[in-house]
Amino acid sequence: MNTNFLLLFGLSVVNLLFMHGQMSMTMKYEYPFNEDAIFSNVFSCLIDATFFFLLSLLLTRWRVKGALLLTFILTVLLSFFNVLYSRFFDHYLPNLAILQIGNMNDSSVMGSTLTGFRWMDLFYMLWAFLFGWLYKRYDKVMLRTQWLRTMGLLWGAMVAGVVAFILVLDLLHDHNLKTSFIRFFPIKQQHTQAPNSMLYRSGFLRRALVCYDDFIQKDWELDESQKADIKREYSDYRQRTTKAIVEGEKNLIFIIVESYLSVTSDLKVDGKEITPFLNSLKRDSTVFYNGHMRPNIEMGESSDGQFVYMTGLLPLKSEMTVNIAKDKTLYGLPEALMKAGRLKHSHIIIPTSPTFWEQDKMNLRYGIEQMYSKFDCDKALHGNKDLDDEMVFMIASRVEAAAEQPFFSLVVTMSMHNPYTKCVEHGFTLADKTMSKEYLNYLVDCHYTDMQIEKYINSLKQQGLYDNSVIVITSDHHAHSEHLNMCNNQVSDELPLYIINSDVDRDHVWTGRCNQLDVYTTLLDIYGVRPEWRGLGRTLLNVNYQEYPIEKLQTLSNWIIRSNYFEMERKH
Repeated sequence: MNTNFLLLFGLSVVNLLFMHGQMSMTMKYEYPFNEDAIFSNVFSCLIDATFFFLLSLLLTRWRVKGALLLTFILTVLLSFFNVLYSRFFDHYLPNLAILQIGNMNDSSVMGSTLTGFRWMDLFYMLWAFLFGWLYKRYDKVMLRTQWLRTMGLLWGAMVAGVVAFILVLDLLHDHNLKTSFIRFFPIKQQHTQAPNSMLYRSGFLRRALVCYDDFIQKDWELDESQKADIKREYSDYRQRTTKAIVEGEKNLIFIIVESYLSVTSDLKVDGKEITPFLNSLKRDSTVFYNGHMRPNIEMGESSDGQFVYMTGLLPLKSEMTVNIAKDKTLYGLPEALMKAGRLKHSHIIIPTSPTFWEQDKMNLRYGIEQMYSKFDCDKALHGNKDLDDEMVFMIASRVEAAAEQPFFSLVVTMSMHNPYTKCVEHGFTLADKTMSKEYLNYLVDCHYTDMQIEKYINSLKQQGLYDNSVIVITSDHHAHSEHLNMCNNQVSDELPLYIINSDVDRDHVWTGRCNQLDVYTTLLDIYGVRPEWRGLGRTLLNVNYQEYPIEKLQTLSNWIIRSNYFEMERKH
């Protein structure tokens, strides 16, 4: 046996094992671990490393030593970038992550990424030194001799181990573990519902083979039973419609605040209110407030939050939703309101470039006609950085003052984005030593954004737009406890929802636990718009609101998005 070859190849396998080990300590898996999951993971790491080696052999024209080097490089990169990605998105890298590589040019994303490094990442450097030392020590002849026989013996030992493991399970009469282990390929439905657990068990190569249509953007084909399930769910309007509230022509101004948590409402630190203006809205009897909204985002984070609000669908769990949805037909909120004659046109103000998270393409899917980005603000004010909230609301005020009413306006903020290693300096400071520095910085940023929202609302009043507008203020997603360095003192991930000037009776609306998914349906209900598609959520105007199984709606959303269901229905 060529032990030199096996040692260098084994270092590449360890890269993948280290990745899964690190992620299992910090990331949430949909299914609990058991013996067969760990055994399957080791088996999958060998499959993936072998695939990389064979690919490297082809690329290096069968030069074994060069192929081992390339295999090590590929597994290091795959391991490191997955670990880094998981610290922000709590997922393995999705199949089409490469399509969003352009987002790395964004200052906020780059700043967040730099805070993701941990001392344990030194493993990669030390492991690379070890590989380099061994690689230099062994010459081509030492590595080439009998390498094929070595690979055969390695896989023979693995197959023998698998057979032995299955026999042990038979002796223990653990048929559930046996059935789970010998399933070589993950079922696609399981992958879409539990992508982390399935990738841990199946590895990257087998995921790619099962989910090949992610790469070629192929629409799924639904059977008649699946189509009937979709239609049966969304056409049940009993929990989706009450009665029209808004009369006449009113603008809809929708403000999505970055990483805004309900816990900041009424919170005082060092005797200071964190969000005094928003607190005053919460106490206003004419404002609908719900502070118990659950985030429905997945790995797409901010883009997922916007997707849920604008479509009434849940985002994909196994892929960045915008990668898939940008090519699908959707029923956007602004489009539905304009088609019903309640609004005349629509626009959006974003703090980033137009292509960030496929914003330019997704706006078309939502029915948003005009976009204003950081390129529409004087570059002297922000350089090439993303706009702060003061600049975002300044553009919004200018655009809305000139807009023909009634209009739809979507305003997206950025200043509360992580990293929270620093805060927006605006004269407001906190020093409570019982809280982490990151959490205090986050709260200072919340105070800054609260000030900017107050200025914006005052400008709407001065322009005569306030009373003639339904104003929604909510969050794209929660701020993660690990980013706030509050893991030992968990911060609730519930999100706030404010709806101003909706004329709702606060005694006859639902203020308990709900979902981001419900906002789409609620706003259509407020405006009295009754299209066939009213989202998969529930209206919060129903005091008898009933909670529902989000898992079932996740499956239906997957089917709708992946199959391009709405386009298929239009053609029929």
